[in-house]
Amino acid sequence: MKRNLPGPEGLATRGASAVLRGLAVGPPRPAPRALHPLPRAANAAHVEYSDRLQVRVTGQFAPLTGILIGALGGAIYWLAVQIWPSSVAVILSMGATALLTTEFGALPATRLDLLGRVLCLLIKYNALMALSAAKLPFAAPANTPLALIMICGYAASFALQVSVMATRGERSAPKVGAGPLSLALLIGFAPAVLLGIPGLMGLAAALVAGLGFIAVFKYKKISATGASQDATQLVTEACFYLGALATWKYV
Repeated sequence: MKRNLPGPEGLATRGASAVLRGLAVGPPRPAPRALHPLPRAANAAHVEYSDRLQVRVTGQFAPLTGILIGALGGAIYWLAVQIWPSSVAVILSMGATALLTTEFGALPATRLDLLGRVLCLLIKYNALMALSAAKLPFAAPANTPLALIMICGYAASFALQVSVMATRGERSAPKVGAGPLSLALLIGFAPAVLLGIPGLMGLAAALVAGLGFIAVFKYKKISATGASQDATQLVTEACFYLGALATWKYV
């Protein structure tokens, strides 16, 4: 409120309203800049950036991202095993791939989600440790089988993540058609063929886990959010390693 100087008639008429005679209501002060909503341009840029992230994860070429991450993890394992024991090399490789597949801005808020992630990581660790001594059905340099196994596991899990998004994706997310989905599954499943029967059994185990996620999402009528997609990728990858490991000793 801002006080104005009253006129002579305001001084004479003491019973008059102070608001009408002596005070004037000024325009409201603008809110502090920190309280202002983001400009429309900024909001539009944020939506566009989020859409780009979803396209990158759910597009038909998303398994290529899994192949690259698996290749990086395998390369780190191959380099580390030249210096340290296999157990240390596997931990370093898992840590590097976890940094690339974890969205730190949206870490799980519940203890159950965190417990599930830790459990899957422990399963992956033990399975990869056992698979580090596996032999491929063709001649290959030493310490490369585990790198190929990780490529297959990541590629298959990212492909199944796309399938979950195609069936139970959020309404705001870009729709994945039959053609892009088929291409994603082809790219994601193709590397496992190089492993022979263990690779096919790993694919079967990962596929069963992916179908289980789809069934649960449909039964509960929920959409596959970012946390659900991460869980799908992590569990299906672990199931791939377990399926391959269960068959490898018989080959």
